[in-house]
Amino acid sequence: MAQPPTLAAELQRPDGARLALYVDGPSDPDLVLVMAHGWQAAASVFNEHVRHLPRPRTRIVRYDQRGHGNSTNGRALPSIPLLADDLKAVIAATAPGPLPVLLVGHSMGGMTVLALAAQHPHLIGDKVTAALLAATTAGGLDLATAPHPPLKRLIGMTRHAMAAVCIHAPGPAHRMRELVRPRPYQQPPIDHAARWFKALMRHDVADQLDALARIPVHILVGENDQTIPPIHALRLAAQIDTARLHVIPGGGHRLPTQHPEAFLTALERACADALPAGVRWPRRRARRDRTTIPLPMSRGRTAHSRAS
Repeated sequence: MAQPPTLAAELQRPDGARLALYVDGPSDPDLVLVMAHGWQAAASVFNEHVRHLPRPRTRIVRYDQRGHGNSTNGRALPSIPLLADDLKAVIAATAPGPLPVLLVGHSMGGMTVLALAAQHPHLIGDKVTAALLAATTAGGLDLATAPHPPLKRLIGMTRHAMAAVCIHAPGPAHRMRELVRPRPYQQPPIDHAARWFKALMRHDVADQLDALARIPVHILVGENDQTIPPIHALRLAAQIDTARLHVIPGGGHRLPTQHPEAFLTALERACADALPAGVRWPRRRARRDRTTIPLPMSRGRTAHSRAS
């Protein structure tokens, strides 16, 4: 299991949830990097990126999203808008004053960032100066809904049935999860995870992304992501005029842990974009040559991927 980072503080939320915060970096930063992990993961998925990010004046804030890692669920019904409010509170607590903020979200963490932009658009461009969205979506994950063809709807209904089993019979479902998909980090109880799955299926902010056009947005996706297929990244990039799409050839869904070098490269690009004009970001040397893959985009744009 990945070594959990050192707990720096706990952030109390109005519904009783406590968010575990992990903070690295100086007391006088010029950039605050806030990182939100995905479903059934924890802040430890970003351990290697914190260790290798080559800039001493960056404050790096990781936190366990509510119901995950060392954070508690609270009394509120699980929802992505609730996670967005949590993220707003994390920003307020860790990036005071005029400090610029770069938001990084993987999977559910990316949905959290997108929901923040939808619910609190005044923060985008003023406080938040750039974003990195990895293996995520603005909505449309629920295959059980009417627009999908019959086979996909059957898959979607099966997923909902499995979530119901996890909620009502968590013991056997937990043992099956550990047998089939063990993870190198702490996971939430399976009935809690199933309720968060329901929240992921309800997530939809596709028509509320205008604020993100004020800042540079980097979108990272694995070419073979089966959890959130690349079409979701393509749609995001088409909707956000300032987006740059980076595709990892052969990559799957768990980009931070399975493709850490490519993730770190995208993170460095986003850090450079988040800083005020004239502030230099020291780039690492790449370990090997990178591949560029053109993808057709709407609005006449072409996205390029440079993946490790």
